[in-house]
Amino acid sequence: METIASKDNPKVRSYIKLASQKKERMASGRFVLEGVKLLEEAVWSGLGIESVFITEGCLESGRGELGVLRELSEKTFLVTGAAADRIFQSQSPQGVGAVCRIPVREPVLTDQGRYLGLWNIQDPGNVGTMIRTAEALGFDGVIVSENSCDLFSPKTVRAAMGALFRMPLLRTDMALFLKENKGVLHSFASVVDPSAPLLTETEFPGGSLMLIGNEGNGLSPEQVALCDERITIPMKGRTESFNAAMAATILMWEMTRSRGSSHGGF
Repeated sequence: METIASKDNPKVRSYIKLASQKKERMASGRFVLEGVKLLEEAVWSGLGIESVFITEGCLESGRGELGVLRELSEKTFLVTGAAADRIFQSQSPQGVGAVCRIPVREPVLTDQGRYLGLWNIQDPGNVGTMIRTAEALGFDGVIVSENSCDLFSPKTVRAAMGALFRMPLLRTDMALFLKENKGVLHSFASVVDPSAPLLTETEFPGGSLMLIGNEGNGLSPEQVALCDERITIPMKGRTESFNAAMAATILMWEMTRSRGSSHGGF
């Protein structure tokens, strides 16, 4: 196992670029993970692991999973001193990270599918949480607009907790996607509007797509107009709206309930 001690080592510099620069991730088709749990998820998901960076402390922890990771990676490096300090900058680093290939798994659109659409969602924690929830509820894919945040930034990867490696994802021009798939998918625009049809009174046909808008502004009138229907979560009290990730969870849960009643559940 090669030891790297210098913070200026080319491999260390490459890792830092991938961790900090979207442009570098997109150009190389690679991203970084940090932490034992995420690396376990990467292995279980069949992710392409190019290299592993590990500290002596982590090696001495006795985690059996790390042996598996070392065997599966093409290169494993022991990082010490300044190199370790530069790579592992989080407040509670676990001392292991990896460079992985970005998975390519686009959704297959079917007339029985359930899909989530994220339009101009900017918070990586929200995006990661929504992808994780979509996987947990058995959704068939997530469509992400080009102006949403980077799917493979470290914050998004952490929030998704492995779901990002398995969920079919498509990053695209959302307006064009809706126009091209009119009649293939029935699209619902989630809005904060008491005059819109209530979520609890809506039946979701096969091939349904739920659109979630920007955290601060929601879906614009122009975006709503591209969808087949509006839909709103019934609200009580003085609360005006939900956090985007929480709203998406409620909406997706109701969509799965509708699928369950029509197709025998999950």
